[in-house]
Amino acid sequence: MAVNVNVKIERTFNVACSAKKAFDQLANVADTTTLFPKLDKIVELKDGVWRWEMEKIGAGGLSHQVKYTVKYTNDGASKIDWNPAPGDGNAQVSGGWVITAKGDKACSIAFRSSGEFEMPVPRLMKGIAEGIVKSEFEAQVGTFIDRVKAKLES
Repeated sequence: MAVNVNVKIERTFNVACSAKKAFDQLANVADTTTLFPKLDKIVELKDGVWRWEMEKIGAGGLSHQVKYTVKYTNDGASKIDWNPAPGDGNAQVSGGWVITAKGDKACSIAFRSSGEFEMPVPRLMKGIAEGIVKSEFEAQVGTFIDRVKAKLES
Protein backbone atom coordinates (compact mmCIF):
# COMPACT_ATOMS: atom_id res chain seq x y z
CA MET A 1 0.00 0.00 0.00
CA ALA A 2 1.21 3.54 -0.66
CA VAL A 3 0.26 7.04 0.42
CA ASN A 4 0.91 10.37 -1.27
CA VAL A 5 2.78 13.03 0.67
CA ASN A 6 2.73 16.66 -0.49
CA VAL A 7 5.49 19.13 0.31
CA LYS A 8 6.10 22.74 -0.62
CA ILE A 9 9.00 25.04 0.11
CA GLU A 10 9.84 28.64 -0.80
CA ARG A 11 13.05 30.46 0.07
CA THR A 12 14.56 33.78 -0.96
CA PHE A 13 18.22 34.60 -0.42
CA ASN A 14 20.72 37.26 -1.43
CA VAL A 15 23.92 36.50 -3.29
CA ALA A 16 27.04 38.58 -3.89
CA CYS A 17 27.25 38.00 -7.65
CA SER A 18 25.67 39.43 -10.77
CA ALA A 19 22.22 38.32 -11.83
CA LYS A 20 23.74 37.11 -15.12
CA LYS A 21 26.23 34.87 -13.33
CA ALA A 22 23.43 33.47 -11.15
CA PHE A 23 21.21 32.81 -14.15
CA ASP A 24 23.99 31.17 -16.16
CA GLN A 25 24.81 28.85 -13.26
CA LEU A 26 21.23 27.95 -12.35
CA ALA A 27 20.27 27.37 -16.00
CA ASN A 28 23.12 24.82 -16.22
CA VAL A 29 21.05 21.89 -14.93
CA ALA A 30 23.84 19.30 -15.14
CA ASP A 31 26.22 21.39 -13.03
CA THR A 32 23.78 22.92 -10.56
CA THR A 33 22.02 19.67 -9.68
CA THR A 34 25.32 18.11 -8.57
CA LEU A 35 25.02 20.44 -5.57
CA PHE A 36 21.81 18.74 -4.43
CA PRO A 37 22.41 16.44 -1.44
CA LYS A 38 21.57 12.74 -1.61
CA LEU A 39 21.23 12.81 -5.40
CA ASP A 40 22.18 9.37 -6.75
CA LYS A 41 22.09 10.42 -10.40
CA ILE A 42 20.45 12.76 -12.85
CA VAL A 43 20.13 11.90 -16.52
CA GLU A 44 19.15 14.12 -19.42
CA LEU A 45 16.60 12.14 -21.41
CA LYS A 46 16.16 14.69 -24.17
CA ASP A 47 16.45 18.44 -24.60
CA GLY A 48 15.51 19.98 -21.25
CA VAL A 49 13.96 16.78 -19.81
CA TRP A 50 15.82 15.26 -16.87
CA ARG A 51 15.22 12.20 -14.69
CA TRP A 52 16.20 12.61 -11.04
CA GLU A 53 17.04 9.55 -8.94
CA MET A 54 17.68 10.16 -5.27
CA GLU A 55 19.68 7.90 -2.96
CA LYS A 56 17.68 5.07 -1.43
CA ILE A 57 16.44 5.70 2.07
CA GLY A 58 15.21 3.18 4.55
CA ALA A 59 13.94 2.74 8.06
CA GLY A 60 12.08 0.06 9.95
CA GLY A 61 12.52 -2.53 7.21
CA LEU A 62 11.19 -0.22 4.47
CA SER A 63 13.34 1.03 1.61
CA HIS A 64 12.42 3.73 -0.89
CA GLN A 65 14.05 5.62 -3.74
CA VAL A 66 12.44 8.81 -5.06
CA LYS A 67 12.51 9.09 -8.87
CA TYR A 68 10.88 11.71 -11.05
CA THR A 69 11.14 13.35 -14.45
CA VAL A 70 10.94 17.10 -15.08
CA LYS A 71 11.25 19.49 -18.00
CA TYR A 72 13.31 22.63 -17.48
CA THR A 73 12.48 25.88 -19.27
CA ASN A 74 13.77 29.41 -18.87
CA ASP A 75 13.26 32.92 -20.21
CA GLY A 76 16.96 33.42 -21.02
CA ALA A 77 17.52 36.05 -18.33
CA SER A 78 15.89 35.74 -14.91
CA LYS A 79 13.44 32.86 -14.63
CA ILE A 80 13.95 29.09 -14.67
CA ASP A 81 11.13 26.60 -14.16
CA TRP A 82 10.78 22.84 -13.93
CA ASN A 83 7.54 20.92 -14.28
CA PRO A 84 6.58 17.25 -14.31
CA ALA A 85 7.27 15.46 -17.57
CA PRO A 86 6.13 12.03 -18.73
CA GLY A 87 8.46 9.33 -17.53
CA ASP A 88 8.97 6.74 -14.90
CA GLY A 89 8.93 7.69 -11.28
CA ASN A 90 7.06 7.87 -8.03
CA ALA A 91 6.87 11.64 -7.58
CA GLN A 92 5.60 14.76 -9.33
CA VAL A 93 7.85 17.77 -8.74
CA SER A 94 7.66 21.37 -9.95
CA GLY A 95 9.42 24.58 -9.03
CA GLY A 96 11.70 27.30 -10.18
CA TRP A 97 14.15 30.11 -9.63
CA VAL A 98 13.53 33.85 -10.06
CA ILE A 99 16.62 36.06 -10.09
CA THR A 100 16.37 39.79 -9.37
CA ALA A 101 19.37 42.09 -9.85
CA LYS A 102 20.31 44.23 -6.85
CA GLY A 103 23.11 46.13 -8.56
CA ASP A 104 26.03 44.95 -10.70
CA LYS A 105 27.41 42.47 -8.19
CA ALA A 106 24.42 41.40 -6.14
CA CYS A 107 21.11 39.70 -6.69
CA SER A 108 18.20 38.12 -4.89
CA ILE A 109 17.16 34.60 -5.77
CA ALA A 110 13.73 33.18 -5.03
CA PHE A 111 13.49 29.38 -4.97
CA ARG A 112 10.25 27.42 -4.92
CA SER A 113 9.54 23.75 -5.17
CA SER A 114 6.60 21.51 -4.50
CA GLY A 115 6.11 17.84 -4.89
CA GLU A 116 3.82 14.93 -4.42
CA PHE A 117 5.71 11.84 -3.34
CA GLU A 118 4.27 8.33 -3.39
CA MET A 119 5.51 6.58 -0.26
CA PRO A 120 5.30 2.79 0.23
CA VAL A 121 3.83 2.89 3.73
CA PRO A 122 0.50 1.79 5.17
CA ARG A 123 -2.17 4.48 5.32
CA LEU A 124 -1.99 4.31 9.11
CA MET A 125 1.58 5.66 8.94
CA LYS A 126 0.79 8.59 6.63
CA GLY A 127 1.26 11.20 9.38
CA ILE A 128 4.68 9.83 10.31
CA ALA A 129 5.70 9.58 6.64
CA GLU A 130 4.61 13.19 6.02
CA GLY A 131 6.70 14.44 8.92
CA ILE A 132 9.78 12.54 7.78
CA VAL A 133 9.44 13.54 4.12
CA LYS A 134 8.84 17.22 4.90
CA SER A 135 11.75 17.36 7.35
CA GLU A 136 14.10 15.61 4.92
CA PHE A 137 12.99 17.76 1.98
CA GLU A 138 13.52 20.99 3.95
CA ALA A 139 16.96 19.85 5.12
CA GLN A 140 18.03 18.85 1.60
CA VAL A 141 16.78 22.11 0.08
CA GLY A 142 18.52 24.10 2.83
CA THR A 143 21.84 22.36 2.11
CA PHE A 144 21.30 22.79 -1.64
CA ILE A 145 20.69 26.54 -1.31
CA ASP A 146 23.77 26.91 0.91
CA ARG A 147 25.86 25.11 -1.72
CA VAL A 148 24.40 27.16 -4.58
CA LYS A 149 25.12 30.40 -2.73
CA ALA A 150 28.70 29.31 -1.96
CA LYS A 151 29.33 28.38 -5.60
CA LEU A 152 27.89 31.66 -6.89
CA GLU A 153 29.99 33.69 -4.47
CA SER A 154 33.25 31.81 -5.18
